[in-house]
Amino acid sequence: MKRKRWLSTVVVMAVVISLCLGGCSVGASSTVSSTRMVTNSEGVEIEIPAQITKAAPAIGAFAQMTEIVGGPGMISAAATDNISDYFKTVFPDYLESNSNNYDTGSIEGVIASGTQVVYGPDSVYSDEQVAQLDQAKIPFVAINNIKNVEGMCESFKIIGEIFGEDGVKKAQDFVDYYQGNIEKAEKLTAKVDPANKVTIMSLRYAGGAYSTINGQDICNEYFESAGGINVAKDYTNTTSGTGLSVNTEQIVAWNPQVIMAFTKSAKDAILSDPTLADVAAVKNQKVYVCPYGVYNWSVRSGEGAMLPLWLGTIMYPDLFADTDMKQVVSDFFKSYYGYDISPEEIMIVLAGSSK
Repeated sequence: MKRKRWLSTVVVMAVVISLCLGGCSVGASSTVSSTRMVTNSEGVEIEIPAQITKAAPAIGAFAQMTEIVGGPGMISAAATDNISDYFKTVFPDYLESNSNNYDTGSIEGVIASGTQVVYGPDSVYSDEQVAQLDQAKIPFVAINNIKNVEGMCESFKIIGEIFGEDGVKKAQDFVDYYQGNIEKAEKLTAKVDPANKVTIMSLRYAGGAYSTINGQDICNEYFESAGGINVAKDYTNTTSGTGLSVNTEQIVAWNPQVIMAFTKSAKDAILSDPTLADVAAVKNQKVYVCPYGVYNWSVRSGEGAMLPLWLGTIMYPDLFADTDMKQVVSDFFKSYYGYDISPEEIMIVLAGSSK
């Protein structure tokens, strides 16, 4: 009798312990937060969902960054005017994740897309639009520092934080690559006599007018890291789109040895302009189109990580003789886009014709 009672007690205790453990397990799971905090570029902490699978990069360059650090299938809305056909070729997942072509310029579209978080410069949205996002419980993470290499690296890291631990690792890996290419270009050109450095300028052409960039533009950092002297570094004038208006008299006075044109049509205009015929770059046929993959290399672009090396090959071919830009592009697309780019596509990218 005592044995039976003892066994019953053991059974009851086992059941109680099992229930307690089960309850404790459920309780522990319920305490796991469904949100976490990320810090925007202004140092403000923003609460976002713990796991992000639907994101809306507010500008074109951030769509490219999202594919690099967030991985495929994460973009639910984008700045669609800046999403090229080649972007869709390289990232076919985008056609599925944003199959309805939701544009970040439309708050209604962002909400309809099921987006969990939006990120980009404050200037993209008005206070009213940010309030609309807030009302829809969609956090906006401001990323404003995108004017220089340091800011671009910070931007990559913030976007990495948005996508969690794996995103953080991918962002740091890319930043290491980005800064590594700049350091490599600087090292190769470190011994160039300042008096012998190549003079260069960026030149755009639209609506019958030229524009350039000065030392405040991120591209100036690429010029200098590759051993170039930007003849327009200290230039100030009225803006023309994203550049500074400049006339042909000023270009002639600067007389750059190399000109980096923004597009093929700009290159053609420069080479055929009789008022520029005596400019060294024109006279010596050293006018080049900036490469363009899924985004232009000379602006706030992840592909800008390759620009210092490309600039080095055109300004100092002897110093950069071991730099094979075809291989650089191939490795970049494979490592950061997960895309096996063909030799024909590489030539198109390097010619700036993939837009």
